[in-house]
Amino acid sequence: MTISAQLANQRPHARRLLLACLAAAVGLAAGCGSKPSPLTSAVKERAMGGGDAAKKMNDGMKLLMEWTQHPDTGFHFSYKAQKNINPNFPHQEKAKPEVAAVEMEADVTPEEISVSETQRGKKKNTSAKKSDALGWPLAQLQVTGTLLDPSLAMAFGSSVARSAGSEDVGGRPTDKYEFDTTTASASARAGFEMASAMLGGKIKFTSVQGTACVDKATGRLVKFNIDTELSDQAGNSWKEHQEGLVTAK
Repeated sequence: MTISAQLANQRPHARRLLLACLAAAVGLAAGCGSKPSPLTSAVKERAMGGGDAAKKMNDGMKLLMEWTQHPDTGFHFSYKAQKNINPNFPHQEKAKPEVAAVEMEADVTPEEISVSETQRGKKKNTSAKKSDALGWPLAQLQVTGTLLDPSLAMAFGSSVARSAGSEDVGGRPTDKYEFDTTTASASARAGFEMASAMLGGKIKFTSVQGTACVDKATGRLVKFNIDTELSDQAGNSWKEHQEGLVTAK
């Protein structure tokens, strides 16, 4: 089971709280040595240069998730990854991570959601209208659940995020950010340890590298490309890759 799968088993408000705690833990440690301040100030005053870049990245992911939950306009979400798909890992003893290809194509509108997901070469199609009291939230969860893995990786990476100029994504201007935790200070790495402890310490982010693009007009995350190295208490280590693209309709 991936880290996101652990969060998926929580109620929505619990998932949001844990994600906030993860970002805060990394941010607070990166800002060690400064005067105590509210979490929002700690994020802005990040010593490693995360600051405004970190806030925009994490807010961008939050706004993207909210767009999925309350779509006022339509968008297409394309996702490709190489990541652990073993549902028994890490909770089942002796279970090991199984990295495989995962792909998703989702069309979200205010009235309907259509999702096509492929794992182990098997495709699963889901479609629901807003009037479907059961199917609609399940289809939404399929998309937001997929976003949990990059959300966590970005929460770690945002502590060392820096502006990388701008990029046109789907005809829309965006602010581009890059992050590489291998450049992190000792205090920032301590933040990673704190965040891992919140997840029970079973899975640890060894490094997070990548880029993220945030729409200048809406503040929403519209593109990400993330490479992570992870390890567990049993000595297993593996690499994952995730990339996503959001195109407004």
